[in-house]
Amino acid sequence: MSTYVDPLIFRELQDSEVLPAPSGVRLRIMQMCQQEDIALPDLVAQIQGDPVLAGRLIQIANIPNLNKGRMVASVNVDLLLMVGLQAVRQMALAISLTESARRGDCAEFDYDAFWSRSTAMACASQALADLIPVAPPAEMFTIGLLADIGRLALASARPKRYGEILRGVGTDAAAAALRQEEKQAFSFDHLELAAAMMQDWLFPKLFCETVLHHEAADSTGLDEEDRQQRLIRLLELAACVADICVADDATRAALLPHLLQLGERFELPSSSLEYLCARVSWDWSEWGAMLKIPTRVLRELGSALAAATEQPG
Repeated sequence: MSTYVDPLIFRELQDSEVLPAPSGVRLRIMQMCQQEDIALPDLVAQIQGDPVLAGRLIQIANIPNLNKGRMVASVNVDLLLMVGLQAVRQMALAISLTESARRGDCAEFDYDAFWSRSTAMACASQALADLIPVAPPAEMFTIGLLADIGRLALASARPKRYGEILRGVGTDAAAAALRQEEKQAFSFDHLELAAAMMQDWLFPKLFCETVLHHEAADSTGLDEEDRQQRLIRLLELAACVADICVADDATRAALLPHLLQLGERFELPSSSLEYLCARVSWDWSEWGAMLKIPTRVLRELGSALAAATEQPG
C-alpha cells in the first residue's frame, strides 16, 4: 500500500496501465532476483543476454572500492555477489524504463531532455557514492535515474492536464512552483508519485525518502549527520551536477557557486568537484551513446570553478 500517494488513486493509476513499468527480459531478471531459491548461474545466463545491463554491471563491478583491485571482464556469479542482487534488480528496472518510456502523448514534456538529465543524475549519484560511502554506488545510480520518474509518470498518466501545467509554469519554473501546481491539480506532486512507485517496486524506505525530499533538503528537519539526510544531500548535489551537465555555457557558469556550496557539506574542494564533473561527463556520454540519449562532453571547468570561488557570498 502506498504511503506517499492516496492508495486508491495510486491503484487506479496502476490498473489503468499508464505508469512506466518494466517488461520483457528485465522484468524476468527482477523477478528472479526476488526468489529465495534463485539459481545464480541461471540469472547470469539471463543477464549475459542483455548487453546493456551486463555492460553496466561490469562497469560498476570495476569500481576500485568494490573490486579490491581485481578487474572484472564478464558477468559471473562472483560479480553478482559483489554487486548484490538488490542492485542488479534495481538496475534492470532502471534500464528497462530508460529504453521503453522514450516517447508519449504529452507534447509539452521533453522526453529527450528528461532522460538526458536523468542519466546525468544517475552517473553523478554513482560517482558521488564512490567518493562518499553513504550507499552502494550501483544502488545510487538507480536512485539518481529514478529521482524524477514522477514527472515522466504524470506525463504518461495525465498528458493533457500535465501539459497544461508545464505550459503554465514554463520551462524555467522553480521546482517548488511546479510541485505546488501538481499538488493542486492531482493531490500529489511528482516526488510523492516517484516515491510511491519506488515503494511499489520494493525499494527500501531509505531510498524512497531520499527521492521524496531531495528537492527541498533544507526542510527535512533531520540532523545533518543522519544517514537519511546525508543521502538526501548527496542526491541534491547529484541533481546540481546533472543541471550543470545539461546547461548551456551561460547557465552552467551561474550554477557553479551553488555546486561549490553543496560540495562544502561533504568537504569536497573545487578540485574534487572538477574531477567529479569530468568523470560524470565521460560516463554520461558513454551511457548516452549506448542508449541513444542526447549528451555532451563538458568543457574543462577548472578556471570557471576558480572564478566562482572568488565570487562574494
